[in-house]
Parts: sequence; C-alpha cells; structure tokens
Amino acid sequence: MHGMEGKNCIQLPEEKALKYSALSIMDLPPAEKTRAIKEAEIERLARDFAANKVSASGVAYIVNDRTRVRRALWLIGVIVCTLVMGYLTVKVIMEYLQYPKVLIKEDVIRHKLPFPAVTVCSLNPIFGHFVEETSLQKFLELKKMMQKVKTVQFNITLRDACYANPLCEWSWFQEKCSCVDNPCLTEFCLAEDISNCSCSPLFCNSSKQIDRCKFRQISLTPYSQQTCQCEGFSTEDLWDKSMKQKDIEELYDTIQNPDVRNVIRLIKQSKTYDLVDVEEALMPSTNELYQFGVTFDSLVASCSFEGRRCHRENFTVLYDPTYGKCYMFNYVGYDISGADKPIEIERYGSTSGLQLLLRVTDRKALDLLRREIGARIVIHDPHILPFVAEYGVNVRPRDMTAVELSLSNIHRLGSPWGSCEDENKQLYNGDPYTLLGCEKSCGFKHMATQCNCTMRHYLRGTVLSNRSSQFPFCNITDEAQRECAYRVSQNIEKMAGCDCKAPCRETVYSYTVTSSELNENYYKTVKAVRTLTLDSEGEKVYMNYSDVKSMVGVKVYYNTFQVSNSNEVASYSVSIL
Repeated sequence: MHGMEGKNCIQLPEEKALKYSALSIMDLPPAEKTRAIKEAEIERLARDFAANKVSASGVAYIVNDRTRVRRALWLIGVIVCTLVMGYLTVKVIMEYLQYPKVLIKEDVIRHKLPFPAVTVCSLNPIFGHFVEETSLQKFLELKKMMQKVKTVQFNITLRDACYANPLCEWSWFQEKCSCVDNPCLTEFCLAEDISNCSCSPLFCNSSKQIDRCKFRQISLTPYSQQTCQCEGFSTEDLWDKSMKQKDIEELYDTIQNPDVRNVIRLIKQSKTYDLVDVEEALMPSTNELYQFGVTFDSLVASCSFEGRRCHRENFTVLYDPTYGKCYMFNYVGYDISGADKPIEIERYGSTSGLQLLLRVTDRKALDLLRREIGARIVIHDPHILPFVAEYGVNVRPRDMTAVELSLSNIHRLGSPWGSCEDENKQLYNGDPYTLLGCEKSCGFKHMATQCNCTMRHYLRGTVLSNRSSQFPFCNITDEAQRECAYRVSQNIEKMAGCDCKAPCRETVYSYTVTSSELNENYYKTVKAVRTLTLDSEGEKVYMNYSDVKSMVGVKVYYNTFQVSNSNEVASYSVSIL
C-alpha cells in the first residue's frame, strides 16, 4: 500500500506542499488535482526559463543557488541594477525630449567664390542741380537769410566764470550759461535718496562751499573718513530756460518766408542739439529722393572688376527711402529656380575684386540735410535687397577704403530642435525672407493699421517696379500721430505676427574695413593724360581738374577663399537611442 501511494504522489511547490502535505494525489478531488499539477508544471518551466534562458546576469543565481541568503543577495543586486538602468534610460529619454543641439563649425577652402552685391549711396542724396526744385529750397533760403544776419561776440569773461562754477553749464550751441540751485542735479554727485546725495569735496570746501553741503563722518571706526553730503531740496531741473515765448514770437514775425520760419521753429523747439528728434520733419519726401537723387555718372567716376572696366549696365538702381538713389553692383534678384547667378571670382587679395572711384559733393552740400559727407557702402547677398541704413558703412572723402570679405554659411535646425524660418518663404510684400525684413514689414503693417501713417525706418529700398508707399509719413509735429507712432514702436514685439525668426539657411558676408589717404594726384594725372590733346593752334592742352567734388576710393575683395560652415546638429537621434 505504501508503494502504491509513492507512485501516485507528485512533488508540489512549497506553498502548495504545505496545503497538501497530508494529502496524496489520490485523495484530492479531480479538479483540485488537475490545478495542482498545472501549477507545479508552470513553476518548473518558469524556474527553468529563469535559470537557463534569461541573459541578464544574476537571475540564474536567484533561482539555482542552494542557500536562501545567497539567493536574497542576488535578488537585491538584480533589483538595484534594474533600478539604475531604468533611471539612466528615463534620463536619456528626457534629455532627448528637450531636443538639445550642438553647433559644428568647419572651414573649407574653395577655388572660387560668388562675389557679393555691393551697393553705393551718396550721403548727399539730392543732386545739387535740382535742389531748387525740391522742398530743400528752404535750406538755401535759410542760409541766405543767416548770411545777412549780424553776428555778435559772446562774453568770454562770463564763459570762464561759468566754467569755474560747478553748478553751471556753458552751452556752445546757445553761447549761454545755465545754472541749477540743487547740487544733486550735477554730474559731481551720486544720489542716495530723494533728498540726499554724496558729492565731490569741492562742494564742501570753505572757498567754494555750497549751501546745504557739509562734511559728515561716514563711520566710527579708526579708519573712518569724511564725505561731502548735500541736501537735494528739489529734484526739478532748474536750468535757465531759453528766450521767453514773447521774444520768440516776435522773432518769428520778422521772418517772411513761412518755410524758413517753420525750419527755425523746429530747430528751436528740438530737445536735442543734433536735431535727431525732428530729423524726419527736415528730410525730403521719398518722391523727391527718387526723382532728384544723384545720377550714376555724377557719383561713380570709375569702376573696374577683376581688371576689367564695368559700366552702368552692370548696376541696378535702388530707391532707398533715406538715401535716395543708390546703385547695386552684382544684384541678381530673387529667383527660386536659381536661373540668375551672381558673378564668381577666382582670385583673392587687394588687387582683385571690385574697385570704385566715387565723387561726392562737399562744398555744395546742404547744411541741414546730412550730418556726414561722403558715401555709404553696403555688402549684401546678391539675391536680397540691402538694408542701407542698418548694415552699411560710411566712407569719407579723400580716403581709399578697403573692404576685406570672408564668407560664412549658416544652417539652423527647425522645430523641435530650434526656431527658424524656411529660407524660401516670402514676406507679405513679395520680398525674400530675412529677419530684419520681417521686423520692418511687421512694424509697417501695424503702424499703418493703427496710425494710418508710417515711419521712414519701416520702409526698405525697392527697385523701379515698386517704389511708392501707400501711407504718408507720420507727422512728428502732430501730437496724436507722434504718440501713436511711439506706442506702436514700444509694443511692436507683443503684436500679432511679429515673432520674427532667423532663416534656417543664411549666407553671411563678414568684412573688415581699413582706410588710407587717397592720392588724388594719381587720378588727376590720369585725367590730364586721358584728356591731353592738341588745340587748333597745335599746342598741347588738357582738361582742367574741377575740385567741386571730393574723391572717395573703395576696394572690395576677398582676403581668403576659406569658407566657414556652421551647422546645427541634433545631440540625440533615434538611432543613437
């Protein structure tokens, strides 16, 4: 009987063995017996799989080790390793979801490079012969009037006394001394609060002591020092004002020309001596700039590219709202198909590239039209119209200015790694996308919508096909328009559609500018020889040189054919994960 029981018994799992320890398979109900057999088989298979099939280190020891202590240690080790691995996995995934990127810079040498577009403008944008046909005639009338006005000499003794008084300031523009009663309103003091300031010791010296200023001990340490403390009884600026309003109106009544009177009124009411705040009111209209701007042959006396003479057909006129007529060399325009390509250059160095000799007006320049005399040069992408006021450089008369170029290509990543705009996108007015162009078009749109006028700096240069603005310039003498323009300019970043981004692909022409004195006699001699001829009597003669205009020399060239490529690359990719 015992032998029969041994043949009909099965080894159960430990937890089941406790339950069925006193029972044999024969004593179990059929359903319970079947379930016990299946559970035992599943456990056996699980143990076998964990011991022989799982490749993770340590799992087999948890199953097969003979002692419970060793199995427990192996179990703890496996759990710790699993947790560490899980933490690192989650960390990598979180870093990937932040979409980090790196910038890779690579320099390569090319055998030839596309030459940039070069735009030249005169800083005296109205052709002198046409001044009398424009609104700038008022400047000539003002000049004639001022030449007839009697001049008086300022009081040198009063000026020297003003210089010596630290509470006073001498104005060169008004030849007048203005003083304040509050020492805290001078450059010699640092304000501590509304009513006190620390000042220079000269305010507390006995010889020039100022009321409400005394030496005070700043601490009780052995190394304590005295400081000059002043009481600022008022924070109001008490500078002496200009002429009384009655006297000013009497002055205006003596001026017959209303345009000249308006110019004088603007200058006297300006809050700055350089007239920046009223500059727009003194500028000619865009139509005047476009119609009476400098001509190509009056500006460009000589042009050569790679040793060959270039002509006016190699230039394209740019109508700039600030500088009038400018002239672009190697501008090909925007064409998605890429049919028009810029000129390529195969040499670098100072003897290569573009060389220009410009003639700019200085003696006949209008006094109030520009604060500078000379020309303005802009280096830009041949496919994009230039931003003359923002990116140009001024070159002065009687200088030879060298512009050394270097080329860089930038590739930015778009979403989700970065924020950039498709370079093939166009602005609402059809111009190719640029960051500054986006900002200008956005400002123009909101200014026109809210104020029904625009500002000159929101316009950009155009070619002949589109050169007029639908909205007038805001009148800065009109308080409502001035406040509206100011409000829009201050809040432009918060307005819809003004989230401008850099283009995803961009070509950048970096440059350094150096200058040396221009040898005008070189060009004078060339002109003399070129015009040398025989007169009717057989005598040698040459054309006399006119110095009404000054010369400006410009050289634009690559200093190297090394191109810098900057590419943004994702730090993590799916394949790396």
